[in-house]
Amino acid sequence: MKLRFVLTAALMVLGLSACQRHLHADAAQARILLKTDQAFSSDAASKGFAAAFAQYAKTDAVLLPEGDSALKGKPEIRQSLATIPAGIKISWTPQDTEVSGRLGYSWGIYSSSGTDSHGQPTVAYGKYLSVWKRENGHWKLAVMMTNQSPGPAG
Repeated sequence: MKLRFVLTAALMVLGLSACQRHLHADAAQARILLKTDQAFSSDAASKGFAAAFAQYAKTDAVLLPEGDSALKGKPEIRQSLATIPAGIKISWTPQDTEVSGRLGYSWGIYSSSGTDSHGQPTVAYGKYLSVWKRENGHWKLAVMMTNQSPGPAG
């Protein structure tokens, strides 16, 4: 009876230890994912959203823009993003990330700025949700969804 108790207790300790290592690994990967999403935003602002998307997205990525059909795969997404007028700057700020194993998500707020046909400045704001998949040690964008919302107060 004592041996069974000792073996059971030892297995429980080993199991809890493995869970703790998994949680620490996920927390570390969440920090890496946050930095990846921040770099994606920075590249989108400096190189353009289409170029940054091509760099960070999986080949079979899905883009879910507000008020439009789902875009599936880099070729279809690239074709759609080519219609964004020159001079439009898109950037975002991640608010949170979460990771479990090879999957993670990030969400945050974005802004899009440029000029209209009359040369007047325009700004749009919104929220986004991105699903990421870790492949070969790197986070790749699998799905991105956006929706507009009012800008910051004041």
